[in-house]
Amino acid sequence: MGEVEFNNENVMKCLCTGCPVQGTSECVKGKIQKMQEMMAEDIDIATVIGPEDVPGLYCASGEASCTDLYYHEECQCPECPVFKENELADGKTVGYYCRDGKAD
Repeated sequence: MGEVEFNNENVMKCLCTGCPVQGTSECVKGKIQKMQEMMAEDIDIATVIGPEDVPGLYCASGEASCTDLYYHEECQCPECPVFKENELADGKTVGYYCRDGKAD
């Protein structure tokens, strides 16, 4: 298991933005809108904004800065390409990185 790098490639692969845990979060919706505007301008998101402004890739950045997530929904980390490519199932923390912090 390796440390997950916070980069544009991983941000684009990440499934967090569509995760049910974040589905009703107004905070996340605002961050997604900002990201979509940047993508429309072909901006490398990971180099322009910090991890705290990306509603995802928590396996690399740690706990979510948004406080209105609903942790009773099912985490989809185990289905994520970033999770699989970095063999995160072998770590101490497996899923819910938005709540429990980055992968270790």
